[in-house]
Amino acid sequence: MQFTAVFAALAAFVVTQVSANASIVRQFNALGATDQNALHSCLDGYRNGNWDGEDCGGRGWFKGSHDYKSPDNCWDACAGLLVQAINQGASDVECDDVEGGARCWIGFH
Repeated sequence: MQFTAVFAALAAFVVTQVSANASIVRQFNALGATDQNALHSCLDGYRNGNWDGEDCGGRGWFKGSHDYKSPDNCWDACAGLLVQAINQGASDVECDDVEGGARCWIGFH
């Protein structure tokens, strides 16, 4: 029983440390001015293994990095935060993830 409690506490600590590096650095909401279903669909398709931008859901999507190795890892770090922003009515949002000296950013405007 004690082993399970210790393992659960350790797992929670690890998850907190991994997700703590990503954050929303800019968010402007325009409730009613965005198609949230389209933006959710765009986000789902934006984990595509490259750093390219695209137009989708009436917004310009972007991903970029400074020494960050994987665009998919950037998406993984920020997708949950972007889902929350879309649900809040974001019309312009950027999420950054920092790993050591590397940084990536992903979002739409």
